[in-house]
Amino acid sequence: MNHTTRKYAVAMLSLAVLSQSIAFGAYAAAAGSSAGTAAAAALPTLEGLGAVSLKSGVSVKLLNAALQPQESGNILTYTLNYYNGTGSNVSLIDYFSKVTTSSGAVIQGKPVTGSAAVKSIPANSSQPVTYYVNAGKAAKINGVRIVLFGWDFSQANYQKKLGTFAIPGSYSTVTPRGQSKKLTLGELPVTGKAESLHIYKIDGKVYARVGVSFTNSGAKVLKDTGLKGYLVSPGGSRFELKADKADTPIQPKEKRILYYLADLPSYTKLGNMSLQFVQEDSALQIKLPVAEYKLPAAESPNFNVPVNAVKRLKVNNSAIETQLASAAVYSEDNLAKWSLKFRVRNTGNQAMTLPAYPFSLITAEGYSYPVSNTALAGLTLKPLEEQTVELSAELPLKLKQGMLRLQMTEPAEADRIAFPAAIFQIPYSLQPDHLLATEYPVQNPLGTFVVKLEAVERLPWSDQDQVVTKVSLRNTGATTVQLPALTALLKAGDKDISGSAQLVIDGSATHLAPRETAVLYIAGNLPYAYNLTKLKIILQYPSGETKANFLTLFTSQVDNTLRTVAAGEPFQMGLTGKKAEVLERQTRIYPGTDSKLIYTELTMTNEELRRTQPAQLVGYYRTPDQQYFEAVISQPETALNPQEKSLVTVWSKLPPEINASELTLYLGQGIAEGKLTAPGAAPAAYIDTAGLALNAVNPAPQPSLQKLELFPYVMSVTQSTATLSEDRETIEAKLSYRLTRSGLYVAGLNEHKLVAELIDPFGQTSEKLLSLGEEVTGAGLTDSLSFSLNNRAYKALSSATVRVNIYDEFQGKRMLLGSETYPVVYERAAPKKGEGE
Repeated sequence: MNHTTRKYAVAMLSLAVLSQSIAFGAYAAAAGSSAGTAAAAALPTLEGLGAVSLKSGVSVKLLNAALQPQESGNILTYTLNYYNGTGSNVSLIDYFSKVTTSSGAVIQGKPVTGSAAVKSIPANSSQPVTYYVNAGKAAKINGVRIVLFGWDFSQANYQKKLGTFAIPGSYSTVTPRGQSKKLTLGELPVTGKAESLHIYKIDGKVYARVGVSFTNSGAKVLKDTGLKGYLVSPGGSRFELKADKADTPIQPKEKRILYYLADLPSYTKLGNMSLQFVQEDSALQIKLPVAEYKLPAAESPNFNVPVNAVKRLKVNNSAIETQLASAAVYSEDNLAKWSLKFRVRNTGNQAMTLPAYPFSLITAEGYSYPVSNTALAGLTLKPLEEQTVELSAELPLKLKQGMLRLQMTEPAEADRIAFPAAIFQIPYSLQPDHLLATEYPVQNPLGTFVVKLEAVERLPWSDQDQVVTKVSLRNTGATTVQLPALTALLKAGDKDISGSAQLVIDGSATHLAPRETAVLYIAGNLPYAYNLTKLKIILQYPSGETKANFLTLFTSQVDNTLRTVAAGEPFQMGLTGKKAEVLERQTRIYPGTDSKLIYTELTMTNEELRRTQPAQLVGYYRTPDQQYFEAVISQPETALNPQEKSLVTVWSKLPPEINASELTLYLGQGIAEGKLTAPGAAPAAYIDTAGLALNAVNPAPQPSLQKLELFPYVMSVTQSTATLSEDRETIEAKLSYRLTRSGLYVAGLNEHKLVAELIDPFGQTSEKLLSLGEEVTGAGLTDSLSFSLNNRAYKALSSATVRVNIYDEFQGKRMLLGSETYPVVYERAAPKKGEGE
């Protein structure tokens, strides 16, 4: 009998040892887990339970207990802290515990994987060990009893009850609101605290965002908390939380707030929520409760930013200031087009690159329209650096423009909800009209400036018009600014004329020192009949793979009262590097039956201090009733020395009814491809235009041919003869002349012709052309012209005169320069031999 009983006891003991060995083996298989054990510190409500003595000098206390609902059965965990006050190790194989659940089930506890390796308690030390049981459907931890047993072969079942821990009804596993709890994460001491619960309602959905602070009290980096969270409602509903971002390493002694998100049904009651953290025991395939926190009262974050207010945001470990600096709108094609100046400042102590924050305009009607933010995405800011960029958007004009909001959304990431970062109230104001001669402050990523519209002119351009804007830009910053390669966009009312836009910076300035000013000319073409009511100018510069806005101007003022100078007065062309004085030398009208021609000679003096090639001039003659006649301009391509003069010819054909004496000549300097065009090149527009009042006077024909001026040439007839032989039908005439050319002016190709006309007594004519080519040198040219006229009526003449007219012929039109009459010498025939003897 005793033998049988002893054999049974040995078998039971062996089974118990084997059972614990299996649990310990499970721990060994997962001992390399980086997360380690997540053991909660003792709660005050369990302190009164005291300790259970296992034997002399050895005792155990219940540190904590928790219940984690799971589909396979609710998992109850509890942590026993063993104290060995003896001088030798105490083996835990001699002791075990059982749990009596609130439903009356009795289940033996097994160590979790993280505690399975603890087989003994060293002398004079303590060691916590966490156990678990599957409590089935038991839903409460209150009333649970944990009984300690030791093996005793003198007992009927070889088990001796050593003591009991009865969890009181007042015990709660939930850390009170606002309090922290000490945890062990990744074998490091960490203090956790629930900091916030924010509720977001976006697109008809409800999202919860829980903020939890973790303070790493250890000496190593906490790379991963290893926690999985649940949001628990008062009714017991559990919502899985996902980390807002991948766990960021927490440095020793560092405190960091991590955020967790949950998608909630719209009907969820949001009061008195709690947060529960668990850890996965992969070997046991169960979730172990770690901590539970009573969350602060739910708040709906206020993202609204008042007009002109600053919103501070976190970007990784840096802080930035954001502000909607200004907003303006204008209408076009039933669209409201918004221009938004957005300021951002790096307030951190390290350089940072801004992520791609999406922006949108939210209307009072509930619509959302995208906002272009290419100028902001990827912008790098140095510490304390500030930049202002331009955002743009367009939406239907019929929506309420005075109730818009600019929403700045957190950068989108895969599998992550993008919440608003800020919602800026937009001050509604129509795009201001930039007035002429008025200074306006401008701030952009390149610096701070004052801009002024100096002039907006509408001028003829072939069969179109061109609009030319002159803008001055003064650097008001404290440092020199490098001007980028600017390009222009132009909109004339609803018409985009950017395709013809030309931009020239006076003097090709590339840098602006403090208080220095640059002058810009922007020109574009539009139909001459187009009713221009508003002009929009956008200057852009390269920024990565896109273009950023440098300056945007609106104006409804067009100034066609161009500067003019009185007849006979010089006017200055003031563009840097091309300064010149222009003076009318003469203006003539060449008459005609079906048309007439106006012709102007100008002298251009180089006002620069260096040898300079003038710019190609562009000109139009204008009548008082705003009719324009395009001028053909010929000017030498040769560069001029300082104060050297050139001769420029300007002409245009006119209808016969035009009063040419009332015309004004408007002259400008041609531009193309961002610079002034050289003489002979084809300009795409013209700038720096001024009007020149003309003194149109045709000189009276000279009564003598001794000195005729066709500037820069002078013709002098030195001798003329006309003879008629007796009984002959031919008048022979010879005109000797000298042609000289003035060397005071540099002149181009001369298109004038000198025409000599001989008229006999009966009105019959003969013409000869006089060369004005390059053979006329400074020494002059001496030559003669011979005429021969035939008429039978000459036989009846005994005396007669002929008239010689000298004409200036230009483009087929003639002007009489001088006229003189010469006698015809009658030469009698020599007497025949024998006659008169």
